[in-house]
Amino acid sequence: MDENLENTPQQDLPGEQNLPSAPEPDISVTDAMTGVITEPGDTFDAVKKSTKSGYWVWPTIIFIVIMLISTFLVMRDEELYSEIKTKQTTAMKERFEEQVKAGKMSQEQMNETMEKMDKGFNRSSPFFIISTTIGPAISILVILFLKGLIIWLIFKAFKGTASYMLVICVLGLANIIQSMQSIIDTVLAILMGRLQANLGPALLFTAETIGDSMFKFMSHFDVFNIWYLIVIGIGLAKVSNLKSSVSISVIFALWLVWVAFTSFLKIPFFGM
Repeated sequence: MDENLENTPQQDLPGEQNLPSAPEPDISVTDAMTGVITEPGDTFDAVKKSTKSGYWVWPTIIFIVIMLISTFLVMRDEELYSEIKTKQTTAMKERFEEQVKAGKMSQEQMNETMEKMDKGFNRSSPFFIISTTIGPAISILVILFLKGLIIWLIFKAFKGTASYMLVICVLGLANIIQSMQSIIDTVLAILMGRLQANLGPALLFTAETIGDSMFKFMSHFDVFNIWYLIVIGIGLAKVSNLKSSVSISVIFALWLVWVAFTSFLKIPFFGM
């Protein structure tokens, strides 16, 4: 009789089969930031299913802090500071000289403006402090949301299903890679004594050898930029229900167009 009891199948309690399974907990921000580096596909899939929408906040704050520290270190390096000052004053002088020739500005006005600009480059002046702290922080946020809007609209044309804030989450989380890039680039710039030093062709060439525009173009092809773009492509594919091959191709195409414009047509570079 005991054997018969053991072999009798267990009966489910009334309603047990209809009990809903417990929902998966939302992925934490720290796990999402780590996952962007280790397993971006699964991470962005979890972000898509999450009820949270603020995954972009902490990675962006970290990026802003690291950028401010990098800027401080670069500006305290005499060689790099001198290079930045020389490039900006030379560019502004050329622009003002064109305006003087066109009759839009007098020589006196040009001299006064250049003098004010020189004073503004004083590292203890309020203008300099604000332009190297508040300015970059605001620009990072503006670029994040503007870039997100452009990408969201373009991916809508490819039948992407992601919401605007999901796109922002992808871009924001990818800022972890840009934070790493900023650290490496700052160290290389200080060690090599020149700007635009990164893990790419910029280590092998200079603006003097291949020309300023070509050097600016080539300097974008560093390891971290490529990694950043691939991760964004994977993330957008996951949140938009598109193939990775499509989203990565679109992101690289947009990036190449932007880099070409900013390098060869003298459009101010904001990065992408």
